[in-house]
Amino acid sequence: MNPTTTQERLLNLDYMTLLVFLRLYEFQSGKLTAESFSVPQSKISRCLSRLREAFDDPLFVKRVSGLEITDKSQRLYPILKKIEINHIDLAQEINKSVESLDSDIIIKAPSGFTNGVLRKLYNCQCENHCGSACVKSAVLQDNGSNDEEMLLNSQCDMVISCNPSIHVGIQSQKICEVTDTFVVAKHDHPIWDEIYKPLLDRVLNYPVILTEVMHFNSELEATPLKQFADGRMRELKVAAKTNNLNEIYDFLTGTDAITLVVSQGAVDYLTNDDALRAQIVPQTERAELMRNKPNMTLYMQTRKTERKLSNCVKNKIAELIATGANGCIKACQLSR
Repeated sequence: MNPTTTQERLLNLDYMTLLVFLRLYEFQSGKLTAESFSVPQSKISRCLSRLREAFDDPLFVKRVSGLEITDKSQRLYPILKKIEINHIDLAQEINKSVESLDSDIIIKAPSGFTNGVLRKLYNCQCENHCGSACVKSAVLQDNGSNDEEMLLNSQCDMVISCNPSIHVGIQSQKICEVTDTFVVAKHDHPIWDEIYKPLLDRVLNYPVILTEVMHFNSELEATPLKQFADGRMRELKVAAKTNNLNEIYDFLTGTDAITLVVSQGAVDYLTNDDALRAQIVPQTERAELMRNKPNMTLYMQTRKTERKLSNCVKNKIAELIATGANGCIKACQLSR
């Protein structure tokens, strides 16, 4: 059955034939077109025959001076040129996608749980599992408000969050539950001398830096320490809000402010020298602090179609994040 519509006739045209139309239009020469493809002119003639049949028009008329372009060819050229441009763009995107499989692994995570992760990933060798080093190169970035969108668009490869994703394209795996809270202040801060008062009651006497802002303390009224202060009919004096451990360290060493952190990694970073001191909140006090809010739970989010991250890489990152949270030796084993 002969094709009757333009769409049906176009089904017989391959990409090469469309390129022949474009080169004939641009060179206005069958010989130059054949040379550009490194093919005999007879092949160009066969392509032109298919083009004429598909578009029901001579398209190019041979004259002494060269090929004469018909009105229909003039109308078709910008349309078919878009196809070529889109094809080039598509090829470049495919190349980028393939190259990204061997490029940096980009991890979005809260800074308090990632102390030392890059170094430990760099030193990690998993020859017994995957036959090569775990990670060639890793990029660690703080969490943002559009992490899921970035993950789905392949702008990052993994997100560590305190909430599981509900998106159908994202797989969420529980890493661990954060079970401790620490008070951190200057080594010579007066809070350490008030040993006859409960630790959290002492905290309310001083300005406080709120941390884990995006994950746990995003809304002041829902902050555990704010609710604890309200229960004591005390005022919570918020000096600053930040997730940046460098800023927290600088603020604490230069003021009488204190902070509460929930990760062992943050404690290790802040107390690396003698300038700051940390003390764990007793579990009885912590139970009262957290009475209206469950413990923070960390989840690893990856694309369900992920090919860049092997299981051993995901297991290692989960273990390192869990260690950063609680000082755990071993993280949960991830299942596919």
